[in-house]
Amino acid sequence: MLASAIDLLFWFSILVLISYLLDKLWSRSLARWIYLLFAAPGIIVHELSHYTACRITGAHVSRVKLMGMEGGSVTHGPPKRGGVFGQALISMAPFFGIPLFLILLAVLFDNISFFNCDLTWRRSIDWNAGSILIGTFRSAFSLIRSNLLERRSPWFVLYLYLAASLTASLAPSRQDFKNSWIGIALFFVLIIAWSLLNDHLLSGWGWKAPATYFILDLMGWIVVIGLVLSLFGLILALPFYLTKKLSGR
Repeated sequence: MLASAIDLLFWFSILVLISYLLDKLWSRSLARWIYLLFAAPGIIVHELSHYTACRITGAHVSRVKLMGMEGGSVTHGPPKRGGVFGQALISMAPFFGIPLFLILLAVLFDNISFFNCDLTWRRSIDWNAGSILIGTFRSAFSLIRSNLLERRSPWFVLYLYLAASLTASLAPSRQDFKNSWIGIALFFVLIIAWSLLNDHLLSGWGWKAPATYFILDLMGWIVVIGLVLSLFGLILALPFYLTKKLSGR
């Protein structure tokens, strides 16, 4: 169990770094007003995720700004439920909300015949870094080729835009991290401490800790989905970034 907890912490850190890189690539590849138009769907879902988490934790929301020249924001008070863990849930809510919204979006485009899209992800994900990276890039290019060249679906371009916009907004802001780092740190400390206890004591007594494995599996699934979506977003962002760099503007 300890190995699984360390894997989760490591890949969560990688996901945060990739998400920040993705946001920087898009913001530096496009003019400010174009970037805001591009990022609007992602920013809106990002802020709605914060708002939903506020409602779940009982935090009073005094102001919601879904879009503006500086992005969006949700002004709220301290959570009434969960303490530091409730604050961590509010701050990190986009890591749950955006992958969920993207999955629902993929189901919509994949199952409604009008869109003529095939978004079946033909890849079995595991925790091996090379497998995740190589498998994700191959699957992404396969999806693009299948939908644009074989199916010739113009609606797939809309899906690419929405997917890129949402993945660019996956990263938490600096303020989000400032508000939640204590809760996040405590969460991982508790998971690692419980894993050590389970591996070195409880497992010898026949304890299987099903709830802990469920939490680790759930968090791992969310992190892997985030990695897949973020890497897919990098594939879309790199051509724009390199074009602007080469043009010298």
